[in-house]
This record gives sequence, structure tokens and C-alpha cells, in this order.
Amino acid sequence: MPHYSEYNTFSEAFVGFSDYARDEGLNVGIDETIYTLHSAFYGLWKDEPFFRYALATICCARKDDRAVFELIYNRYWSEKGTEFSYRARLKNRSNLEKKTKGTLVMLGQHSDQNNDAPQNKTTSGSNSLEALRTTDFSLISHIDEEAFNNICQQLVREMTLRIKRKYKRGKRNQVDIVRTIRHGIPLGGNFAKIYHKEKRREKLRLVLLLDVSGSMDKYSFYLLKFIWVLRQHFSQIEAFTFSTQLKQITESLNHKTLQVTLNALSHEADHWSSGTKIGQCLKEFVDKFGKRILNGRTMTIILSDGLETGEPSLLEQQLKRIKMRTKKLIWLNPLKGSELYQPIQRGMQAALPHLDVFQAAHNLESLLTLEKIMANA
Repeated sequence: MPHYSEYNTFSEAFVGFSDYARDEGLNVGIDETIYTLHSAFYGLWKDEPFFRYALATICCARKDDRAVFELIYNRYWSEKGTEFSYRARLKNRSNLEKKTKGTLVMLGQHSDQNNDAPQNKTTSGSNSLEALRTTDFSLISHIDEEAFNNICQQLVREMTLRIKRKYKRGKRNQVDIVRTIRHGIPLGGNFAKIYHKEKRREKLRLVLLLDVSGSMDKYSFYLLKFIWVLRQHFSQIEAFTFSTQLKQITESLNHKTLQVTLNALSHEADHWSSGTKIGQCLKEFVDKFGKRILNGRTMTIILSDGLETGEPSLLEQQLKRIKMRTKKLIWLNPLKGSELYQPIQRGMQAALPHLDVFQAAHNLESLLTLEKIMANA
């Protein structure tokens, strides 16, 4: 069966169709992609009408989806000359040249990603997922991005379920009536043991400040993705980007798809890939938002390499102010993922005495340590 894309094999073409369907708004995830591949392996593609019906069944969750499906199906499998794959769209350099450097970095298309750094080897199945957990963000290729998004969603969802426990069972405090009765029924209503529960923990508010200066180009795109996924699972999140100026991006994170979020932020990307004035930006943050956002239930997380170009004394002063108004002050530094890294920069030297936690943020594995921090808060 013909297909008009830049993929070389049918398997890649089928996965590319799932990506294309997802980009056009259909609810096609990793399960639907697997079902699509199964339909190909069983030879359904040899009977075009039957194959079309099978894909429609897989990709269409609602009646309204059918019209969209028919359009993209015809384009993908029938119309020659149309670019479909994500990789093909990245090759449209004429569009990229119109964008600012900051916009390109935010969309994960910065020229530094084409350097000579060793790329992550392509693997499959559980090995591939495990590799993406531990791969440095600067080494993730565009081919791996879809898998990265999926595993990021999965891991954060699992982390959320573990953290958001309704009650902690204990020996004291309020009687757990439901549990006591349930265990007493098999004993004929003899409630030999009284069970107790503790009050629900107060919800933490996360405040995330992401450094998007030029020195963070290799990491800011993936850290932004992680923040967007966190926002989908934690209701109380406030997010900001900073470099030489501060931008609140909380509202942009409320979009249902990551692509819409990136498109919205691309219009405000003029400060991306610029210099770094951490102290100045933190001062603006505390002055404008401190009283409203920071309190004893707030966990403030700064994601930055700490390469301050301003006065370290101003950075130190602002961290003291944040420390006084927040439950925990955390600094996640991508450079700390290197075994050779030492926090000898002026900015980090000024910051370290005021931090509750100083950890790495160079891959998914390092970011997932937030679970322990939040669980123990």
C-alpha cells in the first residue's frame, strides 16, 4: 500500500500516521499506535477498505473524530507531495529561519542540538524506556521525543498517585468507621479492633522558576516539558521563566496539549537564550508575587545552572527573602549531573547556604527525586 512520507519502512510509516493523527487532535496514544502496528502485522493493510475501517476504529473515540480521520487518512495514504512526519516538518528550514533564536530553543530546534555530542543509541521496548529515564536531556534526539513525552507522562502520573494519598493509617487520631465496620462484618459484627486514620496532609503548592538563558539552551526545552506534565497532575502549581527578565507562564500551562502550550509561549520567547540575571529576576518575583504565592505550604524550585552574570550579593539577598516565606527552597542544576561538576560559580556559592535541597536536573531520573522531597515535606 503506498504512502507518501519520508519514512523508509511500513512500520515507521504506521507509527508516523499515529503521530500525525495525534498532532491533528485525535486521541491517539501509545496503545493506539501499538494496535495500528498489530493491524499491519496481521496483513490488514493488504485490503484497503478493511484497513481504513480498522484504523478508524482505533483512532476515533467520538463520532466527530471520523471526519478528521477521513481527511488525514486520505492525505497520508493517498496524496503525494504532502509532508507528514514530525521529522519532515523539522526540515522546513524556511519556516524556522523566520523565528527568533529563543523561539527555536523553546521548540527544541536550537542549532546546538546538531553538535558532535554522542547521541543516545536507539533501543526498543523496556530497554528504550529505561534508557530515556537516564539519558542526559542534551543527548535526546528528535526521534526519541515522542517516547520521552510518553514516559514522562507515565512516570509523573505514577509519582502523583503515590504522593496523593487520601489518608495515612495510624494508631491514633480519628476513628476510621468504614474500615472498622468492614473488618468487623466477617466476625459477626464484633468490632474487636478499632482502626484509626490521620487527617489528610495539606496540599503543597509548587512554585517553579525555570532559567531559559543561553547557557541553559540544551536543557530548558525538556525541563519545560516536565513542568507542563507536572501541571497536568498537580493543581497547585505556579510557573515562571527567567533570564534577564521574569515571565509568568502558569496560564499557558493550562492548555490540554503540549504543542498548544509551546505555540502560546513562542510568542513570548524574546527573552529566551539571552543573559542571566538570576538575582534581579528573583527580586522581581518576590516583589510582585511573594505575598500572594509564597507561604508555609509552598515548595519553591529553581531550575538553573547558576551562571549568574549579576551581583551574587543580590541573589543571596533574594534567596533569603524566599527562604523566609516558603516551606522548602530547592535548586535543581543540570550541570550537577556531571561527575566532574563542582559548584564553584559565584552564583552557586552565594546560593548554597540558603538551600534546603541542591540536586541535579539533567535527566528524568534526577527530576523524579522530587517525589521523595515532596513526600517528606
